[in-house]
Amino acid sequence: MVHILCIGDSHIPRRARDIPNQIYNKLEELTNRTLFDYTLFTGDIIKSPELIEFLNSKTSKNFFLVMGNMDYYYGNPDVPIYQELEILCVNEDILRIGLTHGAQIKPRGDHMQLENLAIERNYKLLVSGHTHKEEIFLTRNGILLVNPGSVTGAWSFVASGNPSFIELDIDANNNIINANLFQLNKNLNEVNEFKSKFILKRNRIQSIE
Repeated sequence: MVHILCIGDSHIPRRARDIPNQIYNKLEELTNRTLFDYTLFTGDIIKSPELIEFLNSKTSKNFFLVMGNMDYYYGNPDVPIYQELEILCVNEDILRIGLTHGAQIKPRGDHMQLENLAIERNYKLLVSGHTHKEEIFLTRNGILLVNPGSVTGAWSFVASGNPSFIELDIDANNNIINANLFQLNKNLNEVNEFKSKFILKRNRIQSIE
């Protein structure tokens, strides 16, 4: 099982001071026994070495970071716009995962443009941010679009306002992708989990009901 954390758009310290304690606690709980193999950060971290250090401590292999549009001005402009991760599945199927902030997509979060970007770069799964609106969306062409939203619930033009992140558990022995969205309900002061399940089959990702 490959364990991946998708997280981003913290905007610390300009739009938020820190991640909510409930989110910290949930990340601690999820890594109590096994660390994430990989962390994919969608950018716009701005400047928070403490957060980077925390996430690195929860990641056993590689921490992938891409540059957000606000990072260019206020954060680290030296990180790449794209990152890639390949996972070899059964029958030599390759799940190619792409990571980008998504500021090049206009209007922001447009599914068709994100799908076209994934097809151009040969991604089967594309992780992006920028909207601050968390979602897991499967296109008609079998591309899985994952947006973990803002981990601090930072403001944007289409933001949900809910601090959130996404966990991907990929079983390479049977090509199963479990996508779990964690979202803080600020009214109830608790983190809710929403589960989705997919399979990589014939070079396409399909939903499992």
